[in-house]
Parts: sequence; structure tokens; C-alpha cells
Amino acid sequence: MNEYDLVCDNLMALVYVTTSNEEEAIKIGKLVVEKRLAACSNIVSNMKSIYWWEGNLEEDNEAILLLKTIEKNVDEIIDFIKGIHSYDNPCILAIPISNVSKNYLKWVKDEIN
Repeated sequence: MNEYDLVCDNLMALVYVTTSNEEEAIKIGKLVVEKRLAACSNIVSNMKSIYWWEGNLEEDNEAILLLKTIEKNVDEIIDFIKGIHSYDNPCILAIPISNVSKNYLKWVKDEIN
């Protein structure tokens, strides 16, 4: 294991994904956790989104999917979600976590590995 891998193994990330509805968020979240790419998924339903799409101002209800993982899994999670998401251009953001309790990080790593 090189130095980069060692660092990425010990950095948590929160992956934020908008989905068309709660059912899609559940489907994606379950698949990512089953593949052990994330330790946990959380879903926030009924988010109101206002955005530009193809020259039109859109207003939709969406659901937020939050995935708790480690940094080294982020690229694989993004690629996996892009392959199954209903949107042509899904919002998938990886947010690095600068502080996390050691016990929680250990749990995340134990569930992923």
C-alpha cells in the first residue's frame, strides 16, 4: 500500500446525490451499501429543487441520498451511480470530512472492507 492509499483509507467522505424520488434514492443507496462501497446511506425525502435545465427554469420535488464512505471509494461510487441513475446528468458531490470520531471511522471502514 502506498502513501496515497494509506491516506485515502483514513479519510471519510460524504457523497451527496439528488434523485428523482425516494424510491430511486432507496434503490441506489441499497445497491451502493450492498456492494460495500459505503457503510451507510441516508435519504431525505421531499426536497424542493429549482434549477436551469435546457434553457428552462425547472421546479421539482427530489430526494437527497447521502452516502458515508472513505475517500478511496468515491470515484467508484460516482461511476456506479452514473450507470444506474435516471438522470442524464445527476448531481453527485463528494464532500471530504475533515473530522470524525475514531470509533465511527473504524465502523465505516469495517463495514466497507
